[in-house]
This record gives sequence, C-alpha cells and structure tokens, in this order.
Amino acid sequence: MEYVVRMGLFYDFYGNLLTKKQQRVFGLYYLENLSLSEIAEEEGTTRQAVHDLLQRTEKLLTGWESKLGLVDRYLQELAAVKE
Repeated sequence: MEYVVRMGLFYDFYGNLLTKKQQRVFGLYYLENLSLSEIAEEEGTTRQAVHDLLQRTEKLLTGWESKLGLVDRYLQELAAVKE
C-alpha cells in the first residue's frame, strides 16, 4: 500500500491521540499537500522543525498501529466483505 495512503489511514484511526499542533502540521502535509517550507512559513518556524515534527508524528502513528493493529484489522475485514 502506498505510504501516503497508509499514513492517512493511521491518521484516521489515531489522529485524535495527537496534539493539536501535530494534527495541524500532519494535515497540512499529508491532506493538503503543502511543502515543508510552506508549512514552516505558516507555522512561523523552520523547515527542519516541521520535518522533525512530522517524523516524530509518523513514528507515533506507526507505533500505535504496531501495538493495536486497528488499521490492519480494518483492511482484513474490508477485504473479507469484498469477497
């Protein structure tokens, strides 16, 4: 599965567990397709700070999925329904 789509699914399932800033930056990058520079300008920070925040957020989302497995379970159930 494409990485961006997978991150979007993780965000759908676990996004409410993120801080408001993490939600905003993640949404700007993955959902609104803004560049790191555009987000940095909008947030009043540096491109590197935005990059670091996105990396930490992706790691959090991936960690929650590895522990809880909600997205994988959802995808398995979706495939079973399609059959």
